[in-house]
Amino acid sequence: MKNIGVIGCGSRVRGLLKHILGLGEGINVAALCDVSERSIQKALAGIAPGCRVCKDYQELVRDPAIDWVFVGSWNCYHREHAIAALKAGKNVFCEKPLATNLEDCLAIRDAWRASGKSFSFGLVLRYSLHYQKILELIRGGTIGRLVSMEFNETLSYEHGGYIHGDWRRKKQWAGTHLLEKCCHDLDLVNWIVDSVPVRAASFGGLDFFRPENEFYIDKLGPHPNGAKAFSQWERPEPSNPFTAEKDIIDNQVAIIQYGNGVRATFHTNCLTNLPERRMYFCGTEGTLRANVLTGAIEYRRVGHKDELVRVETGAKGGHGGAD
Repeated sequence: MKNIGVIGCGSRVRGLLKHILGLGEGINVAALCDVSERSIQKALAGIAPGCRVCKDYQELVRDPAIDWVFVGSWNCYHREHAIAALKAGKNVFCEKPLATNLEDCLAIRDAWRASGKSFSFGLVLRYSLHYQKILELIRGGTIGRLVSMEFNETLSYEHGGYIHGDWRRKKQWAGTHLLEKCCHDLDLVNWIVDSVPVRAASFGGLDFFRPENEFYIDKLGPHPNGAKAFSQWERPEPSNPFTAEKDIIDNQVAIIQYGNGVRATFHTNCLTNLPERRMYFCGTEGTLRANVLTGAIEYRRVGHKDELVRVETGAKGGHGGAD
């Protein structure tokens, strides 16, 4: 039996634990810790009825029965919680991003190296069959040598409202929007391109989720389920996404050059009704495009007779099946 202790019981971690518990016997959620009583009660009701609730994370990591600690707290606390668990001799799963600054990332790395324990964190999209197939096709030379590409993560307006009314709206708690929300996409491209960025430039701004645009809530009217527009997604402590104090952007673009010469552009926006998580690759022998939200992967090689090839992966569920 593997016993899991959970620090931070928000909706993301609760969803992951449901998947893990569904894998079969031998896994048990043994202890919970969260400053939000609401999150604790949801975890008790949804995934761990009767589970022990700890008064703080120190009590949880001291429990000798716990094998793995899941760190699902706000990003700014990942260093504190992950290092405490490693020093207590626990294996650790830490949600993404690892931390909000390089110093904290390196401190977690050093603590892991000294601990001799297992450590993993939540860049789960690498495990999606969708992205694994893209990796196989690109690395396998299906479109020749990769020259340039573009990729994006454009969010539905309800998803954008969730972020801008949630704790993720403050950089001191979550880091930048590019770090908190788009680290998946940047990690995937670094992985597929098989290199690291050597030059980058980026521009962004807060142009929609501003107080003067609050009238859009009434203009759109309530959701069919009764929730106000831009507030359909559950939040622990909901606030108005237009008037809540924030310092993140709601749209951003970036250009990147990699060490191996590949060039890329990235675009994110928090207000769409045609959301995408799309990649478009241009190689010396062909072109490949993909969108994880639809599951589509297709490519066409350069030539007079080459036809469009559609690739099926069967990837389904959250994050292209990676959850």
